[in-house]
Amino acid sequence: MKPTTKFFLIFLPVAIITSVLFHAVMTFAAAHSQGMPLETINTITGMATWSGAIMVSCGFALFVALIALKKWVPIIVILLFFFLQTTVSIPLFFVTKFKPEWDITALGMGLLLANLMMIALVHAMKFYNAKRTFRNNLSPLLTAIAVVAAILGAFGGNIANEALALPNLMEQAFTDMSKNIISILAIAIIGPIAEEIVFRGAICRSLLKKGVPTGLTILISAMVFGLIHVNPAQVPFAFIMGLALGYIYCRTGSLVATIITHILNNSISVIFMAIYGEEANNTTFADMLGSQTTAWILMGVSIVASIGLLYVLHKKAEPAEVLWEKTDPDDSETPVTPPAIPVTPSEIPLTPSEQPQNPS
Repeated sequence: MKPTTKFFLIFLPVAIITSVLFHAVMTFAAAHSQGMPLETINTITGMATWSGAIMVSCGFALFVALIALKKWVPIIVILLFFFLQTTVSIPLFFVTKFKPEWDITALGMGLLLANLMMIALVHAMKFYNAKRTFRNNLSPLLTAIAVVAAILGAFGGNIANEALALPNLMEQAFTDMSKNIISILAIAIIGPIAEEIVFRGAICRSLLKKGVPTGLTILISAMVFGLIHVNPAQVPFAFIMGLALGYIYCRTGSLVATIITHILNNSISVIFMAIYGEEANNTTFADMLGSQTTAWILMGVSIVASIGLLYVLHKKAEPAEVLWEKTDPDDSETPVTPPAIPVTPSEIPLTPSEQPQNPS
């Protein structure tokens, strides 16, 4: 057995178990800090443990698969994303120890700075040219079709996500952040732009240009997008959203439609939390629609409509690879034919019919 194989056989189980335990402890602490009854805390912690086990296992499996495929750009981008989120948040965390009233502002500022730094790093490291972010190659009609298709899919995915009833570790934080202007800017505007540049622009683009099949590219980017949210209540929905956004980007090569969709989705959530306040945490679509049956019906209709609109987009829009060859010829990885070397007429060889004939 190779040393590398031994390392993974030992390291992966240990890392998964450690991560799951850490996830459970953090869930218990978050629930306890919100003053929940002990029985509720135990239930939420148990749900977080098994959901965390699934998420962490998928994350490590995805990480190992990318290493095996030697796709380094997604790995570097993921590590950078986590590194910035952590290193920017730690100093601001200590600020809140001295100024507790700044906790939500500090959290929003941390997200804002981490996302802006991520955009700058991805651009500086040439993983994605940020200048092409708002270059829309779709007509207004196709852009609208893409946005509506993704929003309808998100609506259906949200209803399905609610049925899972996974623990929401950021429940109170999101409610408080919806009332803070810096946090709103980070969640509803800068965050979506940064995440689209990272997960669609950098990861999807790099995988497609390295020859990874489109379907696998969409799946990998959606898995990364889902797992990167960490919060169990957000992961399944983010995965579904990642599939729709990944398909739109891979089909069109344009981030404009995905950014608009992402901003709309996050803005709707912020507005919903700002209007309903604490009640938003306990209100589902089934509650608003009057019954779970109605919610299931609307979920089915929205998903079917989303698929239909994506089919129209598939027929009308050019694939990303074709588009890149037209708009970014210097950036494409297709082989370039070297220019012909000019020759003088005397250097051109004669054909057999043009050769001088010997007199008979």
